[in-house]
Amino acid sequence: MDINSAVGREQGISDEQLAELAKFEQSAHFDPREKAILRYAEGMSATPAEVAEADFDQLKRYFNTAQIVELTVMIAFENLRARFNRALHVEADGFCALPADHPVRKATAPWKSG
Repeated sequence: MDINSAVGREQGISDEQLAELAKFEQSAHFDPREKAILRYAEGMSATPAEVAEADFDQLKRYFNTAQIVELTVMIAFENLRARFNRALHVEADGFCALPADHPVRKATAPWKSG
């Protein structure tokens, strides 16, 4: 979330979208295409990965096969990177400007020693 929020802003992701990412389904800041992508990413990111057929069908409304493959690769890569960083306790560099009480911040709180 940290570096991706900084890069995403350069690509046009708004502060409102970042702030409402955890509740994207109810947010007016995401269009149906973006919501389809986020549903797919959530399914792929679950353990175990579970992509509902309806969610995959939604993707096919917006993307061709090659685009879906590319999207899948990028989501898988980001999952690998996130899990790698989490396992090695790699902390954020402070690029993300989400509020302290944002669900994403809570999920990625600094490691507690013990």
